[in-house]
Amino acid sequence: MTKQAAFEAPRSDRNPAIGMGLLPASRTAAPDQAYLEHAMVMRRVAIRKFRVPPGDAEALVHDVFINYIASTRSVRADLRAYLIGAICNACRNYWRSRGSEERVFDDEGPAVAEVLSDRDLFEGVARNLMVASALARLNPRCREALKRYYLDGDDTRSVAEALATSEGNVNYLMHVCRKKARAIFERISRVP
Repeated sequence: MTKQAAFEAPRSDRNPAIGMGLLPASRTAAPDQAYLEHAMVMRRVAIRKFRVPPGDAEALVHDVFINYIASTRSVRADLRAYLIGAICNACRNYWRSRGSEERVFDDEGPAVAEVLSDRDLFEGVARNLMVASALARLNPRCREALKRYYLDGDDTRSVAEALATSEGNVNYLMHVCRKKARAIFERISRVP
């Protein structure tokens, strides 16, 4: 490199921070170039990994790129990793907003009753009976805490009020009770 070339002003199409090595070139890639490089992979992740319908997958990819263009400066790491993470989060949000019943109950698929066999049904009943037996062997305080939290859906505060204790103690109590219930369940479900 000549001395004259070393002192030339940076070209207008190039970011001076890239030339000085302060920013990686991939971070400041043009949005259209980034789209061409990563859109197909993102679409594939949405369709194959998260089973998003192709039309909706395309819309999710576009949403991710619009957010990327709007906040290019927030990408501080590898662009590919950022975009893949963003499409994964978008797919999770997609299914949360749709509700799980669209994935579980498919109009074209077989009905749940047709898929379940008698054996599955009886194994489920047997498992529920073992869980009930394990809960019956716990002390009343543990049984009440687990019932209120898991079956009734109460939060920690209301469980604490019902048991006349603090929220912190409820968290500890839940930990100990789950441990005891797991040990009891393993004992009674062990095949001799």
